[in-house]
Amino acid sequence: MTGPDGFAIFDYDARTALWAAAAGGAARTVARDPGLRGPEGLRHGGTWFVGVDALPNAPDGSIGGVPLAGPWNLPDLPLHPAQLSIIYAGYPRQDAGESDANHRYRLTRDAAHVDGLLPVGPDRRRFAREYHAYILSVPLGDVAAAPTVVWRGSQRIMQAALVAAIGGGDPAQVDITDAYTQARREVFATCERVPLPLKRGQSALLHPFVLHGTAPWGDSSVASGEGRMIAFFRPECAGGPQEWLATP
Repeated sequence: MTGPDGFAIFDYDARTALWAAAAGGAARTVARDPGLRGPEGLRHGGTWFVGVDALPNAPDGSIGGVPLAGPWNLPDLPLHPAQLSIIYAGYPRQDAGESDANHRYRLTRDAAHVDGLLPVGPDRRRFAREYHAYILSVPLGDVAAAPTVVWRGSQRIMQAALVAAIGGGDPAQVDITDAYTQARREVFATCERVPLPLKRGQSALLHPFVLHGTAPWGDSSVASGEGRMIAFFRPECAGGPQEWLATP
């Protein structure tokens, strides 16, 4: 679906723009919800609204009766409420309790990660606990102030490392921390960092193993006080972890 780069960018499509406009209206309401703006929902000194499962779309992706549509060709999977990720001016500020090393990684490496590899326990060792079929990124406005960034071709390195580490084991029970950390180092040393400064009506499809993150807030004459808003869909593989590990 994404080709050798691990991501595909889709040009402006009127259907996508119509959906993004409807989603943007809903997003503004969600972003004002005080129940979602607590310490876990508004992080990094109030500069990132996390918005996991926050967009009130239907299982087919539609919102307010407007269908989710675009030039992509995706598996027919039920969709969760999309993550509504909003970045505000000044991102990332350092949270109280956040280590200097973690904050520095966010500043200098865009908090680069592979989705679904979750930190567990007091030592925050990583385990594969979510098995996404793909990541669909739909900007709800101009995102140039703090774009998603990807590392071209990184999905091959990350996937090979995780497949080797997991072997025939249960992915949810295999500690992949060391393999994951080493693979990220290889990606940073060998793969091109590519920002995705998309506009409303465009979209991007990411391979589930591609290393990606969010660039720190930069100068942008078009960014508003509403922040940079992107809706992310990450449906689970119908075939579970084995299908995820074999994602082409």
